[in-house]
Amino acid sequence: MHIHGIDPISVIRAVVHDIQALSPVEGGSTITQQLAKNIYFTQEKKMTRKIAEAFMAVALEQELEKDDILELYINTCYFGDGYYNIKDACKGYFKKELNEMTDYEATMLAGIPNAPSVYAPTKNLELAKQRQEQVLDSMVRFNTITKKEAEEILKEGET
Repeated sequence: MHIHGIDPISVIRAVVHDIQALSPVEGGSTITQQLAKNIYFTQEKKMTRKIAEAFMAVALEQELEKDDILELYINTCYFGDGYYNIKDACKGYFKKELNEMTDYEATMLAGIPNAPSVYAPTKNLELAKQRQEQVLDSMVRFNTITKKEAEEILKEGET
């Protein structure tokens, strides 16, 4: 459940885990909060930044449509290997323009921002593929694609 760009349950869970670890170990940010961080803040993990980020997320939600937030996010997030937006990641990883990307490539890229140092296909292709499967499973769960379509997308990578 998101309220104006904030997921209170995820935030509370992250705070509890951070307190248990006595260190910032988990995030609970929505895409809107991550966009706010990418545009306005540093990557430094401080509670004051997280609070300011939440306020900025609310402001962004009031000003922008969801599609605009997603577009801004994928054009400001880190995809690993020095690629700071979807266009550069597409060119860097697949030597293609965005409009030339296959569904397989798009879903591979969709999983990278979660942990670019782990999921970039140049770092560990097997982990990147596992993450891609998680992306596809989520798409099936949210009825964006069918299970059969997800299987077909994965088969693209086998050729």
